[in-house]
Amino acid sequence: MVQVSTDQRGRLMMTTERLNQSTDRIKESRRTMLETEELGVSILQDLHQQRQSLLHAHTTVCTCLNSSTYYIDLLSGHFLILQVENCNNSC
Repeated sequence: MVQVSTDQRGRLMMTTERLNQSTDRIKESRRTMLETEELGVSILQDLHQQRQSLLHAHTTVCTCLNSSTYYIDLLSGHFLILQVENCNNSC
């Protein structure tokens, strides 16, 4: 049987304790990393949804603007026709 001195036993116990503390820190760091990763995924999903909403809103606004421009042009043309007819009737 191998004899271990008290000094060696003390150093071994300290080393084991430091190893256990390091293991605990690594486990805690891993937990933090996984939580951070989950949060990052959630944020990216939210940003993707917001981007899709903004793109849809942009398309809707462009469609409305195009329609508005068409109707403004149409009404302007009718207004001009009415002015010409009004002018011809009064002359």
